[in-house]
Amino acid sequence: MILPAWTWHSCFNTVVLAGALPVCAEIDESFNLDPNDIERHITPRTKVIMAVHLQGNPCDMDRILAIARKHNLRVLEDCAQAVGASYKGRPVGSMGDIGIYSLQLNKTITAGEGGAVVTNDPVLFERASRFHDLGGLRPPHREFVGEERLSWFIGTNFRMSEFTGGVLLAQVRKLDAIVNAVRANAQRVYDGIRDLPGLRLRHRPDPDGDMGAFVFLGFASKAQRDRFVAAMKAENVPASPPSGSVILPVQPHIEKKITVHPAWPSFTSERGRAIQYGAASCPRTIDILNRFAGVALDPKFTKKDTDDIVAAIRKVYPEVIKA
Repeated sequence: MILPAWTWHSCFNTVVLAGALPVCAEIDESFNLDPNDIERHITPRTKVIMAVHLQGNPCDMDRILAIARKHNLRVLEDCAQAVGASYKGRPVGSMGDIGIYSLQLNKTITAGEGGAVVTNDPVLFERASRFHDLGGLRPPHREFVGEERLSWFIGTNFRMSEFTGGVLLAQVRKLDAIVNAVRANAQRVYDGIRDLPGLRLRHRPDPDGDMGAFVFLGFASKAQRDRFVAAMKAENVPASPPSGSVILPVQPHIEKKITVHPAWPSFTSERGRAIQYGAASCPRTIDILNRFAGVALDPKFTKKDTDDIVAAIRKVYPEVIKA
């Protein structure tokens, strides 16, 4: 499976736990999987491209889906950090073969923990239903499936409790209001800084579909970026480098291919033994993340809050990039 070099541990872990081999591709300045770096990683063993919509910014799905169709690959959309985002009018998670959403505490809406899976593929739906409930299929899911296509297999116990479901139902009703508020706040910031000379922003494949959870600015170097962060904090406006994910190939346990058991199948094949992680496998990802910093937006920010952010950026950014 091909996934971005910068995302959360869950993406890498789930591939390994399935006995498959994670192959990390570079990100671009959207901080998402770079479509230009996918095809060089495709081999006859490749089955899936994982498109991770990070920090509310949708991937370039047109190009990713075209590559998948060309090579007869499945697309898994990880929408954990982008619940409520869209791409050219379509909700993220609705374009690939299967999509996942996170309902953990730090996401757009939360049920306390857990997540959701969506798909239009009846076999994938049945397999997911069985996997989350010991390998069997209970009557409500059987009704959705209609004709059963699979039989029992070894599954897990990831059933959602009624209490969690009740919390989620209340949160879902708030989703549109939360997304609209975040986007409105982000738009005020973008409108307030768009005329700054030399302004470089994070790439957004679909600005209208972006959640607006962060406004990221680009710099010529890490040192310049760090000066911006320090200067913004001096203005009492917190700014930070991209966060909420990790550069997977440089994590010590990933670089050393430490798994559940030394004989775990992911890295025992010839291809698995040959693949190399580490900083040398993702230099552009490291460079991009070292040159960007931004401000987080909240749905409860007032106009004064966004005005303060705009004023700080307008004061700090021009001075930093000319230094």
